[in-house]
Amino acid sequence: MDRFESRINLINIAPSLPNRRGKRPITMGRPIHVQCGDHGDGKALRDLMDEVIAWPDIEAGPLPIGSADLISFQVGENVATGEPSVFITEREFGRVLFDTPTIYLTLPLVCAHWAIVRGWAEPHLSSGFGLVPPGVMVVYTPRDEYEAAVCRSLFWVSYNFSLREKKETLRNGALEAGAMLQHGGSY
Repeated sequence: MDRFESRINLINIAPSLPNRRGKRPITMGRPIHVQCGDHGDGKALRDLMDEVIAWPDIEAGPLPIGSADLISFQVGENVATGEPSVFITEREFGRVLFDTPTIYLTLPLVCAHWAIVRGWAEPHLSSGFGLVPPGVMVVYTPRDEYEAAVCRSLFWVSYNFSLREKKETLRNGALEAGAMLQHGGSY
C-alpha cells in the first residue's frame, strides 16, 4: 500500500463496494471519454454535486475552457497535496459533465481496482497514453439514491486522496462512508 492510501485508510472502503446492478454502461472514447447511456434521470447526480460542492476546502466551477454543463472539483491550494499524480489537472480531483452525464474522479489505485471490479468505473482512456494519471476513472453516473450513495463514497475517497494532511474528521467520514455502503446507502 502506498503512502497516500495509508493516509486515508482506504482498506475500509474499497473492498466494501457492492457490485453494481446490471450491465456496465456503454462509453465512447473519442474524441472525449463519456458515458453514452444508462444515466438515470439526472436528479440524483445534481443532488450529489450540490452536496460535494459544500464539502470543506472545495472550489467548484466550470473550467476556463468549459461551459455551464461542466463542473470541475478542486481542493484549495492551502490543503492540496503536492503529489501531481492524484489530480486530473493541477488541484482538480473530479469533473462532471451534465450534457452527456459523465463523472471523472482520480482514485488511489487500490480503490480504482475495486471500483472497476465491482462495476462502478473504468479507466479513463487518456491514462493509457499518459495524458492523465492512471488513477483517473470514468465513474458511472448514479441511476438512483442507492447508487448516489456509492458515488458519494467514491467522491469522498477522491477528495481525501487529494488533501495534503489526513484530518481525523475526514478519516472518520471515510469510515462512515464505508459503513453506509454496507447498510444499503443509508443509516
